[in-house]
Amino acid sequence: MGKRTLLCGTIGILVVLAGEVTLSQSATPGTAPQPTTTAPDFAEEPNWQAVCAEAMASPLPTAAAALALSASTESTPADGECNEPALYYGFGKMPDYGAALRCAYWHRAHPATGTVGFLDGAGTLAMLYANGNGVPRNYTLAIRFACELKDRGGQNTEERIGRLETLRDNKPTADTTFDLCDEQMSGTMGAYCSGLAEEEADVARARSIEAAKKRLPERARVMLPKLQEAERAFEEARIRGEYTGGGGSGSVGFATDDRNRLREQFVINLERFEAGTLPRATASEREQAEHQLEAAYGAAQALPLDPNAYAGSPTHEGLKATEDAWSALFREWMQFVPVAYPELSQDAAAVELLRLRIHQLKKLVR
Repeated sequence: MGKRTLLCGTIGILVVLAGEVTLSQSATPGTAPQPTTTAPDFAEEPNWQAVCAEAMASPLPTAAAALALSASTESTPADGECNEPALYYGFGKMPDYGAALRCAYWHRAHPATGTVGFLDGAGTLAMLYANGNGVPRNYTLAIRFACELKDRGGQNTEERIGRLETLRDNKPTADTTFDLCDEQMSGTMGAYCSGLAEEEADVARARSIEAAKKRLPERARVMLPKLQEAERAFEEARIRGEYTGGGGSGSVGFATDDRNRLREQFVINLERFEAGTLPRATASEREQAEHQLEAAYGAAQALPLDPNAYAGSPTHEGLKATEDAWSALFREWMQFVPVAYPELSQDAAAVELLRLRIHQLKKLVR
């Protein structure tokens, strides 16, 4: 699936290289999953079909059977009351594993048609029983529910079953927790997992922005929402008109990752501008950066773009709309900076923003 850069909320360690945000990450219970691209540290189960056939043929234990029976007769939960990912991961709150368990059994008994909810039902049950969250740990049940997912869980059942057997047998493994996104391979599921990671990261970012807002002068606080609005407009314009991650089922996930990086960079800019930790820059260097941006944009516009290459392919009109949105964002920053950070060199802030944008455009012509 190519190189992936995902956000991990408060558990990530930020590294800024050449204007691009990356994070080191690790998975913990109750934290949104992070899709992986490295080779798994366990063997696939070559006989997974036989393992699944045996698991599916075995009746549910008494406690699980009672929960399944109860769920089959319960009425439809009210809107928002049975959001399994939110209950399981918390997204800024404490996970509610008991509610997640009840919702998972309900969704298992009443599967939705025409939706892509990889965690709903059997998926959440596999994680709950594998990790012992809200229920006694039971790898036999975890394997059974993982088998129920079949291809709906990312077309890699043999890896998922192998990982559960590794945990069951207490063999060495990098992660001792089990998450459906650990071994995801299909593009569609990658997009789903990226969306979960973005939701978790958004919670952490909102907290960081709110903390930064409290330290701003009153006039700058009033200006911040307009700056954030311009940032959101740029993010959406870039996804619609400048995303070059390619087509296929994984395109949505890659676009989400790109938006995550932009959102994280916005927070980093706020924090670095406040701290004043920018390289010095002169008016001449700012003018030079502006010329470099013009050249990078011209090179991108000169590309022989094919709007029919895949759904959402970049177009010259899309590039222009994205550049217009970035220019509007840049103007908002230049109005915001002297009010919010009067001690910061406006030329230094401008050069920093210009270089980040130049880097984005140069990536398009590589």
